[in-house]
Amino acid sequence: MKTKQPAKKKRTEKIGFLLIGTLLYSLYISLLLSPNDIGSGGIMGITLIVQELFHTPIGLTQLVLNIPLFLLGFRFLRKRFMFLSGLIVLASSFLIDWIPTQIVPESLNDPLVASIFAGLVSGLAMALIFFGGASTGGLDILGKFFYARFHNWPLPRIFLMQDLVIYVLVWFVFDLKHVMYALIMSFVRAKALQTVYSFYSASKQCIIICEKADEINDVITKELGRGVTILDARGGYSKRTKKMVYVVVQNNEILKLQEIVSSVESNSFVTFSEIHTVFGNYKEHSYSF
Repeated sequence: MKTKQPAKKKRTEKIGFLLIGTLLYSLYISLLLSPNDIGSGGIMGITLIVQELFHTPIGLTQLVLNIPLFLLGFRFLRKRFMFLSGLIVLASSFLIDWIPTQIVPESLNDPLVASIFAGLVSGLAMALIFFGGASTGGLDILGKFFYARFHNWPLPRIFLMQDLVIYVLVWFVFDLKHVMYALIMSFVRAKALQTVYSFYSASKQCIIICEKADEINDVITKELGRGVTILDARGGYSKRTKKMVYVVVQNNEILKLQEIVSSVESNSFVTFSEIHTVFGNYKEHSYSF
């Protein structure tokens, strides 16, 4: 029963992430992006170009353009990921066209402010959807495809590179001003994505200089489920022989690790530092992209 409860709780949280993320994504497009003359990258940039040329509904156009990308995704990416992404695209396509019938879109008369807020809202929406195990479809699928093949490429950077290609098309159809505001929005979105990811899932390496290494190792293994490396160390000033405990944890585990070390050996010397990539036998204990 104890093992089922955390799994059920995490599943419920992921559903909540998907629902909130889909709503925010739809609001960002229908109430911020479209009324404020802001361009966009990704599939939405192509959607806005098609709408400008043929006056088609944004939601319906997004849905049609996603079909070939979903065919690619179902072949190369996880089926569960693609199924959930399909539900997100269907729901958001409906909401994008339905929300303006309920809330009249109004321009903020300040494209710069609109670009910043559009970047923040879209970044938060996409992060929640990614944490829920899905995507907003479109070039997000292509980005996940590249991320799966080249895992050392940060996902926000992949999205930014894709956006740059679409901006050239936006420039031709609209004007340079649309592209400039779209660049601001994409930069803010990439930073928002990275900030949310770092807050939840970024990994840190921890070095603990102590004397009770075996006791600390036992508690870390039991309570955090992390592997630990123990090395011999010698104090440069005191010349005393000690142990160095090396462990990699995620941000959501740092507080618990500090409590473990303090309870076993409160005068240990502990440092944390950022790491960008982890390979090998390392399990995600939090939400990830």
